[in-house]
Amino acid sequence: MAKNNRASQAELQTAGYDAIRNFRHAIFAEIEVSNLARVIRYDRKNHLADIQPLANMSDGSESAQYLDVPVVENCYIIDEMIDALKSEFEKVDENSKLPEHAATSFVAKLPKKRLLRPGVVVVYVVLDRDSDNWSRDATTFTPGSTRMHDANDAIIIGIWGGDWKNG
Repeated sequence: MAKNNRASQAELQTAGYDAIRNFRHAIFAEIEVSNLARVIRYDRKNHLADIQPLANMSDGSESAQYLDVPVVENCYIIDEMIDALKSEFEKVDENSKLPEHAATSFVAKLPKKRLLRPGVVVVYVVLDRDSDNWSRDATTFTPGSTRMHDANDAIIIGIWGGDWKNG
């Protein structure tokens, strides 16, 4: 009888550990933190992107796209700087009157593609709190809801892969 009691206690203990592990996993599965995604569409004017998360759901189906995700400046500032300076580089390349400019080829050395464009892989994070009332500046704000770790509060923080020359 004592042997059966010990076996039952061991089975209950194992079942308890399994239940806690499963409960923990269920909580973690619901918390959005960060992930990799592919840019589907990018709005250069408003710096918003539609992205497709690369990690499939546990059943193998694709995750839903995230729409109008804000993009932080470090992802697009190089593209904008190149756009702004390209015509000046072209002028320098064309001005061969000065000996030091005779062999310049600044434009040829610029990236061939924009770094942030459809098809590139980006890293996005999901903010801890509802960001709907944030005005994209450094002022404090009061969240509009109790929403936490939700895909609606995702932001793109980086571009993954590629290189400066070929995008």
